[in-house]
Amino acid sequence: MAYTLAQYAKLETSPIHKYVLVNMIRDMKIQDVLPFHDVNSLKTSALQWRVLPGVSFRALGNDYTEDTTGDVQEVYETLCILGGLVKFDRVYDKLTGSTIKDPKQLIMDMKLKALALKWNDYFINGDTGTDPLGFQGLKKRISLMPTRQKISCGNSDSVGLDVTASAANVNKFWTKMEVGHRYCAGGSVTAMFCNEDMLLGFGRSLRYINSAGGQFLDFTKDSFERQVMTYKGAPIYDMGLKADQSTEIMTDTEAGGSAASDTCSVYICNFDEEQGIVGTQLGALEVVQDAKKDVATANQTLIEWVLGLAQYGSYGLTRLWNILAPDTWTA
Repeated sequence: MAYTLAQYAKLETSPIHKYVLVNMIRDMKIQDVLPFHDVNSLKTSALQWRVLPGVSFRALGNDYTEDTTGDVQEVYETLCILGGLVKFDRVYDKLTGSTIKDPKQLIMDMKLKALALKWNDYFINGDTGTDPLGFQGLKKRISLMPTRQKISCGNSDSVGLDVTASAANVNKFWTKMEVGHRYCAGGSVTAMFCNEDMLLGFGRSLRYINSAGGQFLDFTKDSFERQVMTYKGAPIYDMGLKADQSTEIMTDTEAGGSAASDTCSVYICNFDEEQGIVGTQLGALEVVQDAKKDVATANQTLIEWVLGLAQYGSYGLTRLWNILAPDTWTA
């Protein structure tokens, strides 16, 4: 049975496992909606529809002619091993109340946040050609998909769209949003992804034309009761920062249709086993306490997750690109 990490965290009974899961999910907002399937191999295969079989009408009393043109293609996905070792010097066990926050908890929280941000980064930017130990992210996957799944918001694929330069530009942007939503598995959209500037830009564009945002945008709440913006029912997630706490995972400096690198993108994604993307894992995320006992001066905890992504079909992901960086919009 497929389940999200947020659902698994609710069922977890081990205090340390629950602590790890909950604190990672705080920064991995997508884990509210991305289902994971358990697999039993480091390499999994997925079947994508290539050609649909033929069907026909028949006359009363006649039979159908067998059609054998339906075909699928097998694609392979590889799991990777993500994790880290948390080392606590045994002296920390003797510190009681000497600091505002328990140093052991501080070290653990920093490691969990780093793991969460690493996963977020690879979900968008992962490329096995650059890092063969990681997994393929959305940016690499969309580059291999049909052209219709990549929708330029610019004029003739040249200069990025300045959304608030005019009412016509705002209308063009939201028209492209509708197209991108529709082209993603026929409108069966699970979630959308962008950066912080673009997330703020959605509301900004509607205010520019004095539009009532309710007909485009709504809000829901995540598993931590935080407000999340939605479009046609699909949550829109800001992918946030990398582990350096300053670099955006989804930047405003993408190469657009022109020579300048001053644009950004919005990814629209479906999570299912027919046309979309799902997570795969070799069992649940593990927390191994008292790991590596050979170090006498430290207690060590291992956090490890063997996981990947599997993509089914060629139409479960769309990318709106060539959008001028929102902080440079005219109004």
